[in-house]
Amino acid sequence: MTPEANNSKPRAGRRLFMSALTALSLLSAPAGMNAAQAAIDRAPLSQKVMPDYVQALLLNMKGDYWGAIEGLRKVMAVLPDEPAVRFSISQSYRHLAVLDSARVYGEAAVKLAPSNPHYHLYLADLAQDMHDYNRSAELYGQAFDLQPDKPELLYLQGLELMSANQPEPAIRVFEKAVSLDPYNDNALSQILQLQIRLKRFPEAIETCNKMLEIDGSNLKLRLILAELYAKNNQAARAVATLKEVIQTDPGYVPGWSALFDFYISAGRSADFRRELRAFLDSKAASSEKIDDLARLFIVRSGKQEQYEAPTREFLDELIAVRPRESKLFVLKGLFEMIHDRQRAGQLCFSKAVELNSSNAEAWEALISAHISMNEKTQAYALLRKANAALPGEGLRWKLLEGSLLLQAGEPKKAATVLQQAVRMKMTDDDLPLLIRAHISLALAYDGLGMKNRSRQAYTTVLRLDAHNSLAMNNLAYLLAEEGIKLRDALLLATNAVLLEPDNGVYLDTLGWVNYKLGEYDRARILLEKAIETGIEEPEVYLHLGEAYRKLGDEPKAKEMFEKAKAASRKAGKEKSGH
Repeated sequence: MTPEANNSKPRAGRRLFMSALTALSLLSAPAGMNAAQAAIDRAPLSQKVMPDYVQALLLNMKGDYWGAIEGLRKVMAVLPDEPAVRFSISQSYRHLAVLDSARVYGEAAVKLAPSNPHYHLYLADLAQDMHDYNRSAELYGQAFDLQPDKPELLYLQGLELMSANQPEPAIRVFEKAVSLDPYNDNALSQILQLQIRLKRFPEAIETCNKMLEIDGSNLKLRLILAELYAKNNQAARAVATLKEVIQTDPGYVPGWSALFDFYISAGRSADFRRELRAFLDSKAASSEKIDDLARLFIVRSGKQEQYEAPTREFLDELIAVRPRESKLFVLKGLFEMIHDRQRAGQLCFSKAVELNSSNAEAWEALISAHISMNEKTQAYALLRKANAALPGEGLRWKLLEGSLLLQAGEPKKAATVLQQAVRMKMTDDDLPLLIRAHISLALAYDGLGMKNRSRQAYTTVLRLDAHNSLAMNNLAYLLAEEGIKLRDALLLATNAVLLEPDNGVYLDTLGWVNYKLGEYDRARILLEKAIETGIEEPEVYLHLGEAYRKLGDEPKAKEMFEKAKAASRKAGKEKSGH
């Protein structure tokens, strides 16, 4: 192309990028400098490197980040003080996930243009990606100083300080945000959370009341206020607040539940009974919600002794009001089973089946009760009756048959039945049963020494239910025992404990995985915590003994091995019925 032809065409693209570079230069011009003059002074250099700069930006847009970096470095050699170039290089490195280099260039851009809030925000986000929450908080603070009309930047700074485990500075930052925007309920929520964490209950009460001034109809917030009054030894105010919630919405079950919890925790049984009857008499809540609350109480009664008597009263009151409802007797039976009263549970389940022979859960609970009492003959007979009464529940009955065979010590037959179960045609409602069938199948494969198939079955469970803590735990234990994929096992076991932090079996697995990884002191801590939960399984004592041995504490190791033998003898006697 001749010079004349070249000159005949306008260079719109070059002018566009020239404008962009000049604008960025203006942003970084020192305070007091004539901005127009700064642009004029830079123009000759800018035109000299413009083709490289444009080409680098195009490469970046196309995803050729290494090519972009190479081009931008050429520009930087000519314009060493241009922050926009450093910033562009940082972005390219970030796209490549080379965060250390991205940070170096990002910090350089901020240093060259300290008055540019955009660079500060970008670098704060990058620091967060690198888990440097202190630096991220510092940068958000600097960005706010440059843009004091944006209190949302203070909120982001507070969040970073929380991530950096600095609650005191975080509170101060959130309070500053609220002083600028009194209706900033997000900042108030964080202040409240931190005050509760630091057990500053009087201050938390004050914050909670401020939030209620903004949203007085928030019943959940009123429940938090009541709990704070209780923690601050203001029982009368706690009760009054809870009753206000109930009066506002008599059908709000969490309000009743919180009131019951308060009376149970305070040992005020008469008050609990009075309010329980008022709750049931009001008929403001649906039977489904009431039954869900009863289930919650049953679970709590298994973990907290003070809930056992109130839960029994709750269930008895429900049955007195609705004596012909099969599902209430199932709930009563589950309550008895949780407290190791299998025969009482079995009688409740029998009553549930008698009241409604179409209640599949009642049949399953009854059969399971006989299985737990090692009454296989009765369990098989009931299984045949259940299958005849409800043939459409084939998956449920196959699952129970597999469980029976497993308990009878016939894993091969159990695996055959359970393989049939998981291949059955089913609906979305059958998913919980399908998950249980795969877990039972995994146990059967494990009993047959088919470790790979067992692992596959647990993997299938986690594909169906990513939060299934039992599958996480069992798969982690299998991997630990085989000494393979120990990092995967650590992640699985850790997640299981996060979901159920007081589960002794899960703590044992996590401890054993750490042992296999050579983290013996960490293993000791976790295994000791497992035993503190009350679990008395020989394996847990053996694992702890091995950890003590690795740590050179032979007396402790021998003590644990003796406890393992004692636990094994005790389990043998219980199994034989002696």
